[in-house]
Amino acid sequence: MEAKENLKFPYVVGQPAAIFHEGKWHEGTIEAGYRFRDGIVTIRTKDGKKLWCGESRKELYKPL
Repeated sequence: MEAKENLKFPYVVGQPAAIFHEGKWHEGTIEAGYRFRDGIVTIRTKDGKKLWCGESRKELYKPL
């Protein structure tokens, strides 16, 4: 596995991020979910929800 310093958003587990879901932005952190680093970005929100979208949908997620 690559060293953490060589990885960029959205490939750093635990990196603060936001995802647009159901009409609003939700803050949380990047999680190694289904197909992590292979097309899916998963963010665990502060209240424990797991939200995800396709990595190509760059308008729906952003680093904090």
